[in-house]
Amino acid sequence: MRAALDPPAPVSATSPEVPLTTDLFRTIARQQNPIVVSIMTRARVEVPSPEDEFFQWFFGRPLQPEGRVQRGLGSGFLIGRDGEILTNNHVIAGAEAIDVGLFGDESKSYRATLIGRDPLTDSALVRLQRPPANLPVATLGDSDAVEPGDWVMAIGNPFQLGHTVTVGVVSYLGRPFQVDEGRWQRMIQTDASINPGNSGGPLINVRGEVIGINAAILGAGSGTNIGIGFAVPINSVKTLLPQLRKGKVVRGRIGVQLRGGFLSDEDAKALGLSKAGGAIVTSVECDSPADRAGLQAGDVIVAFNGTPVASADDLVPRVSSAPPGSRVRLTVMRDGRTHTVEVTVEELVSDDEGRAVRQRGITSGFGLRLGDVTASVARQLGLPSGMDGAVVYDVVDDGAADRAGVRPGDIVRSVNRQAVHTAADAVGALERIEAGGSAFLLIWRDGNEMLVQVRKE
Repeated sequence: MRAALDPPAPVSATSPEVPLTTDLFRTIARQQNPIVVSIMTRARVEVPSPEDEFFQWFFGRPLQPEGRVQRGLGSGFLIGRDGEILTNNHVIAGAEAIDVGLFGDESKSYRATLIGRDPLTDSALVRLQRPPANLPVATLGDSDAVEPGDWVMAIGNPFQLGHTVTVGVVSYLGRPFQVDEGRWQRMIQTDASINPGNSGGPLINVRGEVIGINAAILGAGSGTNIGIGFAVPINSVKTLLPQLRKGKVVRGRIGVQLRGGFLSDEDAKALGLSKAGGAIVTSVECDSPADRAGLQAGDVIVAFNGTPVASADDLVPRVSSAPPGSRVRLTVMRDGRTHTVEVTVEELVSDDEGRAVRQRGITSGFGLRLGDVTASVARQLGLPSGMDGAVVYDVVDDGAADRAGVRPGDIVRSVNRQAVHTAADAVGALERIEAGGSAFLLIWRDGNEMLVQVRKE
C-alpha cells in the first residue's frame, strides 16, 4: 500500500522515474554522504599592509612585520578513485596546507595537493596525496536539465559540525552572480540551507547526481542562511576539468567592459539599431586588443565571427573560449553604421593569485613594488590634487629599477607613453614587456616629471 504522504505524480519533469517516497532523501543521504569530504586549510597572513609598510620605511619609523596563521573550513566531493576532489576556489585560495577528512573516518586527515583552480567559476581541483583504496566517487549530472521547483539536497560541513544534510528546491536558474569586475557567473539559486563551511560541497538531485557546487549565500548580516543560496552549475565545471587537471585554465580576453543585460527596444532606437540585440561597450582598456583594433565606448557588438550576439552574457563566453593569439571578427554598430574589426585575442589573467600580485604591485624583472595612489599617500607626498598613477613602495637593491635611479616615493605616471592610473595598470603594462626589453617610465618626483628607462631582466 502506498504511504499516505506519497504523491501520485513523479517528483520532477527532469527525472520522471524517481517517485517522491517517504524514504527518498534518506536513501540519497545514505548513498551520497561518503562522497563528501571536509576541507581544512592553513594560510599565513602578513601584517602590516603594504601602505603601512611603505610609510614606516619612507618616514623612518621602525618596521616589525608580523604574521598570523589563518585557518579555513569548507567542503568538497570525490570525483576520482585516485583522490580527486572538486571544491570552491575560495575554499583553498592562498592555502599553504590542505587537509581533508573523509566520511566515517573523522579520526584521520589526509594531506591534499592543489591541482588546478578557476576563480571565474569559483572551482578548484585538489588530490589526496595518499588516498585510501576503494574511494566512492560522485556521479556528475546535467545542470542544464534542472528546472525551478526540482528537489535538491546539499551536503557539507557547516560550522565544523561534520556532515550535514539539508533539502530544498531549485528557486531560480541562471541567477547572475558577480565573480570579478565586469564578469558574472550564472548560478543555481536554491533554498536548501547553505551555511559557512558548506562551500565546495555538492548540490544533488533526486537521482543522486551532483548538479552544482555550493558556493555562496545571501545573509542577514550574520553570515547565516536566510533561504537564498547559490551553487555553480556542474556543467560549467565539467567543461573545465581537462584544463583543471593540467593545472591551468586558459581563457581569452579583448579588453572591454560591457553593460550587462539585454537591450530594450528603446535602447536599440537610441543607438540607431534596427532591432534590439548586441552588447554595449561601456569602456575600452588602454593598450588592450580592443583598443588596438579601434573599438570605442558606445560601440554595440552585434556579431562575433559572423554569428549574431544577443547580449553581453552571450558574448563573454565566446570571447573567453577563443584561444589566445587567435583573431576574431567583430561586427560593430557605431553612429548608425556597421563596422567590421578584427581583434587578436589575449590570454585572460584573472585568477586570484594574479590579482593578488597586481594588488601588491610586485613586478617581475624590474625589481619594483607598486601601490595605488590613495588619499593618505597623496597627503604624505604632497601630490597635486587629482594626481593618480602608481606609487613606488620599494626598490630591490641592485635591481633594474634601482640601477635606473627609481626611488621609493616616485609616482609612475605612464609606461611606454601609455598613461597608468593604478598599480594594476602599471604592473600589467610592465608584465607585457619581454625580458631584455625596455620600459620608459614617466615619473613624478618632488614636483618634477622625468623620463627613466628601465631594462627588464
